[in-house]
Amino acid sequence: MANKILTTETYHEEIRGRLGVSEDVISDADIDALSVLPIGESRIVKAVPNYAVLTGDDQTYVYAAAVCMVAAILAPSMTARIKKSKKDFDFSFENQVVDWKKYAVQLVDEAYQNIGLISTAEQETIVPVFGVAGPTRAKERRRY
Repeated sequence: MANKILTTETYHEEIRGRLGVSEDVISDADIDALSVLPIGESRIVKAVPNYAVLTGDDQTYVYAAAVCMVAAILAPSMTARIKKSKKDFDFSFENQVVDWKKYAVQLVDEAYQNIGLISTAEQETIVPVFGVAGPTRAKERRRY
């Protein structure tokens, strides 16, 4: 399956860079898996249906949004991929503790912020929801 948005040769490194890991932690095959890359790109395509005709900065924002979305899909699996600490005879180290689920949410937010920067993106209008209260129970009290 051909990529829709992430068509450069460097997208693997960019996704790993967003997560701060190397190729030995996340391989190219892990990124290109059917449950990762196509899903991430599809989410962006659904949000920006005219992605194919965008140029300049708008195209860059779509690309960055796709990188963030794919990284967000991979982020929750990072706890199982990265060892917390490693000890050997000569050395020991402990990795930084990261809340990967929280980071995944931040990456999704960043993806949608990039989409919001697209000049042709439709801005969502938020309409306040309110209700009208019916008659009070004062009338009911008068009957008794």
